[in-house]
Amino acid sequence: MKTMLFYTLTCLFTSFAAPLFAQDQEPEFIFNTWDLNKDDSRYIFADTALVRISPDTKQAAIDTLLAGDDITAIDILAGKLLTLKGLTLPWVQIKYKKDGVEKQGYVWEGLISFSPMRRGDMKFVFAYDRRVDTLIDNEKRPQYIVKLKAVQARKILAATAFRIMDDESAGFSDAKVMPGLGLANVQNIISVGFGGAACGVPTNYYYFAWMKDGRIALLPERMDVGDAGVYYHSESFIFPGEKGGMPDTIILKMHEEEETDKLDKNGEPVMSVKEESTKYSWDGMNGAFKKLGK
Repeated sequence: MKTMLFYTLTCLFTSFAAPLFAQDQEPEFIFNTWDLNKDDSRYIFADTALVRISPDTKQAAIDTLLAGDDITAIDILAGKLLTLKGLTLPWVQIKYKKDGVEKQGYVWEGLISFSPMRRGDMKFVFAYDRRVDTLIDNEKRPQYIVKLKAVQARKILAATAFRIMDDESAGFSDAKVMPGLGLANVQNIISVGFGGAACGVPTNYYYFAWMKDGRIALLPERMDVGDAGVYYHSESFIFPGEKGGMPDTIILKMHEEEETDKLDKNGEPVMSVKEESTKYSWDGMNGAFKKLGK
């Protein structure tokens, strides 16, 4: 019940925290997943990014940055938008160091990463690469292609891509890098999440293994969703190196609570509780997983 109460409060809070936007802005800019603010430190996401002397593609480039280069936002020009690859985003004034010299210039926000992730000198860089229309059940539906890159010393060692729907569940992103947690041939586990600010909008988490042999391998996904006080669905992983873990196995635990018509002694709805688990075997040599029986 504590879990349900926590989600209820969180859901109510995030409802008030939904992003504000002007009525004349382009639809793609309503939920700016970059969530970039003044003084935020990020990486360059694009393989190559041209730095301009002013926020205009007609201006000559004054410098070139590469994926993984560190930058800091000085100003986000919300009134100066540019549409490329289906994404309508602002120009950003940045500062950065190159050859020991601090410089400034302008880049389009689509060239900048989401939340920065690193382990030592290894950087994991991700953002939307483009927005595309895809036929799903004979209906045209917009999606984002997300790219994740492993970068070391300004060199892209590996990259992978996946798709998410362009809807409320793409309102914000979150990411973290974890140790290998006992998975064979895995140096780090990367979790990338996308969710929305409203109740009833799921947060989807995509997991990847950074292999010791320099590959990025796909891991199982999980998701959380809830409607304040009425329904809550939560999923979590147990990896081999964690308490309750099993060798070469990823365990997905599901916890679900749903309001019933019954009331407790305090007049509060009684919640029905459901719990399940699913197991996935992990093949560290091939970097692949397979769903097993429950």
